[in-house]
Amino acid sequence: MAQPLEVLADLQLAVDGKDVDIQSDGNHIVVDVPSLQVGRRLMSSGPLSRGGARTSRRIHKALSVTGLSAEIRLNGTPFARLGRGAHPGRLERLFGLPGVELSPTEPVRAAARRRPLVTAAVLLGLVLLIGRLVVRYVRS
Repeated sequence: MAQPLEVLADLQLAVDGKDVDIQSDGNHIVVDVPSLQVGRRLMSSGPLSRGGARTSRRIHKALSVTGLSAEIRLNGTPFARLGRGAHPGRLERLFGLPGVELSPTEPVRAAARRRPLVTAAVLLGLVLLIGRLVVRYVRS
């Protein structure tokens, strides 16, 4: 059963010279990172740096028990959710992130709009890789 906990915050911290905003209105914490690199750097330093899957599971459990939710945003666009209200699925299991609900659609679309040629090259590479795997599977 969730224990009531209220978190009020309006913080800004710098990670490698980039600003990370952390805000909370009571039971919903929002962490807005400017890039995936900054988010990765933030998670790989300090007490959160050990055991990725174990860490995400612990954070999710602690947030759920206290009745809190945390949303990770990438430049203002929701990217992941942990704690109360998070509904992890297959994508999270694939990446080994138990307790984390990923929603990468909007950040991927934004990246595709900013760099259409890179996006096309990545998609072509994925299609070729999948095709190669299918051919290998059919041959065996």
